[in-house]
Amino acid sequence: MSLTVHSISGSPMGWRVLLGLAFKRLEYRVIYLQGAEKEHRQPVFLRMNPHGKVPVLTHEGVHHRESLAILGWLDMTFPDHPLFGETPREMQTIWTAATGWSDYFLQATNAVVFPVFRGADGAPRTEPGETSPEEAARLLKVELDALEQQLQNRPFVCADTPTAADAVAYPEIGRLMRARQTRPRSMERLGLGDFDHLYPNIARWRDEIAALPGYDRTVPPHWAASD
Repeated sequence: MSLTVHSISGSPMGWRVLLGLAFKRLEYRVIYLQGAEKEHRQPVFLRMNPHGKVPVLTHEGVHHRESLAILGWLDMTFPDHPLFGETPREMQTIWTAATGWSDYFLQATNAVVFPVFRGADGAPRTEPGETSPEEAARLLKVELDALEQQLQNRPFVCADTPTAADAVAYPEIGRLMRARQTRPRSMERLGLGDFDHLYPNIARWRDEIAALPGYDRTVPPHWAASD
């Protein structure tokens, strides 16, 4: 078995796939492209994905694209430790959660962390046409409240073991924690500073994920390098 993931450090979609591999306890190699150098737009990568987007997972010479599709392919190819459950009902529940987090949670997190990371601490900086950081934070809290509720009676998002829904949701929390770490005054200003007090179920779940075997390999390497 030879699994290679091409990603960019910090890409939430790439992180999803790495978490899925960790949840399934699979061996893999990861190649991080330099986003600042536009390596994902170079001909060698465009031959793997003409859209120039990460992640791409390569297995036996075949290139697999789109993070949710990759997670589905992993489940069909390597059935142990399923990411989408074992029954039609479980599959439907997990797919519903995963696609919902993929659409709404990702967008809501982007609208907060992009201005926060872009600006100085205490002063998020928006680009023309972007939602104000305060409005973005309000919309994000709707998604966080939903995740907090989802985790009220179970250890993971949809089941007693981590699934694709966890792989999709976790990178958004990871990016918020990184924003809290590197821009604490900005996150406090947006009402997201005392995160663990506001969202205790998410905090507990975050620790559960971080304690899983193989998790450390999934964390964006440039975060560790800058700590």
